[in-house]
Amino acid sequence: MIFYFSATGNSKYAAERIASVSEDHLISLRDAIRARRYRYDVSRESRIGFVVPVYFQGLPSILNFFLEKLELTGYCGQYIYAVFTCGNWTGDAAGQLNKALKKKGLALSAQFGVQMVDNYIPAFRIPDAEETARILDAAEETIDDAARAIRARGAGDYSRCHGPAPAAQTSMMYPFYNKGRSTKPFVVTEHCIGCGLCQEVCPCGAIAIAGGKPAWVKPKCVQCLGCLHRCPAQAIHWKKPTEDQGRYYNPRVEP
Repeated sequence: MIFYFSATGNSKYAAERIASVSEDHLISLRDAIRARRYRYDVSRESRIGFVVPVYFQGLPSILNFFLEKLELTGYCGQYIYAVFTCGNWTGDAAGQLNKALKKKGLALSAQFGVQMVDNYIPAFRIPDAEETARILDAAEETIDDAARAIRARGAGDYSRCHGPAPAAQTSMMYPFYNKGRSTKPFVVTEHCIGCGLCQEVCPCGAIAIAGGKPAWVKPKCVQCLGCLHRCPAQAIHWKKPTEDQGRYYNPRVEP
């Protein structure tokens, strides 16, 4: 069983690639939350995985929300692992996850980190196709190594991308994420075609189509930027025009 969250395809790609080796089935956090499904029987599961991106060197808010409601029946010490995808460092995301799991009587057995294409365009420009391919090629090797270790139930810290002083870095950076999840900076231009895809991909129901255009109906969201990256008309921006920053969805995974 693999729980995953992915707005731009990186974590979905990692989860699917791991599942192809471990033969575990996938559960999308977005779909689970929409269906209000938080109770799972794991009595026949030998592995339980979490594959998510790292935001500001910590956990995405959607995972925190899901973990608060999660109930795993039949748990008897199964192997639990986490795979964190990131553009640079994972920080102490594993420490945050382990703390949340302990509240549920669960224990993290292993952690993995995978550097992929950084797509936080308020701060970074999306690399060109050649650089994207280079990053994804390297990521595939890391994911495949992780998949083999997961299949064998390897325990411990396998990540090589924590960054310097991970706990201190997360302590410093993560508050900016929690305080900066406002939906006010999102803007929509006249290029919007009213397709509704942004509403469909939003994992927390923060977008509603009104008058043929998206409107953010919640004060905060996950800040996954899926609405921005997935917009076919590039009509959604963050604070200011961001056409020059590029758009990204992992080219090696089906949307």
